[in-house]
Amino acid sequence: MQTFSKIVLTLLAVACLTGCNHTQQNEKTDEKAIRNIVQSYQEAYNQRNAAKMTAHWAFDAIYINPVTGESAEGIEAIKKLFNEKFAQSKKRQLQVTIKNIEFPNTNEAIENGMMKVTVDDQPAQQIAYQARYIKENNKWLVKSINEIELQEPSSNFEQLKDLAWLVGKWKDSDDNVEIFFDNQWDKYKNFITQHFKMKIYGQDDIEGKQIIAWDPAKDVIRSWVFDSDGEFGEGTWEKVDKSWYATMRYTLNDGRVGLSKNIYTPVNDRSYTFASVEREVDGEILPDMNPVTVEKVE
Repeated sequence: MQTFSKIVLTLLAVACLTGCNHTQQNEKTDEKAIRNIVQSYQEAYNQRNAAKMTAHWAFDAIYINPVTGESAEGIEAIKKLFNEKFAQSKKRQLQVTIKNIEFPNTNEAIENGMMKVTVDDQPAQQIAYQARYIKENNKWLVKSINEIELQEPSSNFEQLKDLAWLVGKWKDSDDNVEIFFDNQWDKYKNFITQHFKMKIYGQDDIEGKQIIAWDPAKDVIRSWVFDSDGEFGEGTWEKVDKSWYATMRYTLNDGRVGLSKNIYTPVNDRSYTFASVEREVDGEILPDMNPVTVEKVE
């Protein structure tokens, strides 16, 4: 009886493995077919041939661009829409990059990707899209395409580039205290984000974040700082000779107000000095913090 059970289990395992391999093989074949459709679509677009573009579309296919408001339902309407597009310009060039293709079931596929469209000498348009396919009579057909044009990201790098030397990982230490700074650009270089952490005798103390940005409304560089003690502050930055002066105002965790002027002075590619002057808390004058050297570690 035990031997019989082992034989049954073995046969079931083989059957499952065979089924999985068969499914994977089908998906590879189906994915290749869809990639061929995309290649044909791209070539037809670049040839300004709307009829060839829709040769692989379902009869009742839908095209939608919710940002521009363009839409068409049915092959003839879609052909008409693209013929009008082609008539509006001398040259249009399409480049499609497929991000992924998924198969929710054996007769349905979803393709996500990016399109780059160049019209004459205008800047290229970046368009995110999703295409849905159905399989009819063993043939894949485009059921719908949704496109959303991505806006060209703005950047304030020109206004912040003089602070680019701050980007990197830095360390300020003596026998008792270590402070680590990790300063990085955001994706489009609109902000420099600084994460900092302080250790006293090797034990974690406070940590926090400072964000440096260009304020186009006030035409000035500003920063905001928050630490794990619940304190926060904001300030404005100004360059004087080689140094940067950050005039800061803090709200302390007990409600008092602190003021300081922090001075950052580049020394070379691997170091800068930091000092803090004109410090006070609720009107009480505090001693200046003499310059310390901060070293780049990465």
